[in-house]
Amino acid sequence: MDRQQLVDLAKEAFVYGYPMVDMYNILYKYAVDQLSPEYKAPFNSISHNRNVATPEEKAIVAMNCDTPYSYAWLDLRAEPVVLTVPSFEEKRYVSLQINDLYTYILGYVTPRTNGSQGGAFLVAGPGWKGAVPPGIKKVFHSPTQMALAFYRTQLFTPDDITNVWAIQDQFKVQTLSSYLGVSASPPAPSFECVQPVDVRQQPTSLQFFTVLNWMLQYMPALEDEVELRQRLEAIGVRPAPAFTLPDGETQALLAQGMQAGLGAMVERIKRVRTSGELFGGRDLLKDDYVVRAAGVMMGILGNSAEEYLGIGYHGDAEGQPFDGSHAYQIKFKQDGLPPVKAFWSITVYNAQSLLYANRLNRYVINSPMLPQLAKDADGGFTLYVQHESPGQGRESNWLPVPQGKFILTFRCYQPGEAILNYTYTAPPVTRVS
Repeated sequence: MDRQQLVDLAKEAFVYGYPMVDMYNILYKYAVDQLSPEYKAPFNSISHNRNVATPEEKAIVAMNCDTPYSYAWLDLRAEPVVLTVPSFEEKRYVSLQINDLYTYILGYVTPRTNGSQGGAFLVAGPGWKGAVPPGIKKVFHSPTQMALAFYRTQLFTPDDITNVWAIQDQFKVQTLSSYLGVSASPPAPSFECVQPVDVRQQPTSLQFFTVLNWMLQYMPALEDEVELRQRLEAIGVRPAPAFTLPDGETQALLAQGMQAGLGAMVERIKRVRTSGELFGGRDLLKDDYVVRAAGVMMGILGNSAEEYLGIGYHGDAEGQPFDGSHAYQIKFKQDGLPPVKAFWSITVYNAQSLLYANRLNRYVINSPMLPQLAKDADGGFTLYVQHESPGQGRESNWLPVPQGKFILTFRCYQPGEAILNYTYTAPPVTRVS
């Protein structure tokens, strides 16, 4: 193999493996490393964020601030797992999203798919062909031996938090044998984890390949990936508990290929219109690994278009990146709100796609806050997106931003047809100083 072939394979491995390596970072911090400040719970157990996301949470980038999260990492090697969701009010948005280790979305339990009545749902690993027990409303088949159950429960106002807790406390995660009240299956073998790598901070760290190899052990090759995996074995990428470091020259070529892969992802992001192009199941993303990786880099565990669409913003009205040294405004006309069946929100992130800490502890303005916003003379309202306060009389409409570069994400949950067909246009972010 010549030098260029090696670089090309490293690029291909980086783009293919980026989602899995980033997913491992969440798995390790949430379910393995009990010393991590972000540790949640062991496998096949559930944990809850008892409030909306804060700047202290850094394992997942671009988290929303509208729905307190719950998490359950599922180990499906020994037997399936049953997830039970309670009934809830029709006006509230409660979502269970299930992702495999590739980050593909296996499916949803939401008001769109299941109404508000709840139920029991089974998640099975590769090759499971057992009988579906009575009472199970749907089976989700995972092609990987582990999966993530990811819950969102809408919070209307700060006073509503006890109602959110009551719903969270009724989420259940049980192995199938526990659900049936029978003897447990023999446990799966224990495993030794490797150290994660933050691919955003260290995109050319060769620890990437160690993590990728570790993950592939629990990801039986999909039929349409057999040839790809065989090619990548030429540079040492294979299901294994570790990665053998090559000589120094080869290491440099691997890093060169990784940098090229990162460049391809960045170029793809520049052409994105909405998040619906980046997130979904294998039926949508197929073998477009650049798109899959670009979505993960922008915000891992994003929703599919039917459940959620991000409709901006890539920059201000002039196409310039956002910078907190300037002040911006977003003017909504009275009849110009996004058409959604659930809710919408606009969230601020710093340049690293993490929430920005500020004295108001306000990271988002969303549709449940509409009654508290000051209205304009025409019945609409104006949001003030800036670092310094716009003045005491306008602080209800103030979305604080950092002094430097920042990101705005406009989310629409259960978007209406005008959003799905791109006929609704979000009001521009206008620079005013």
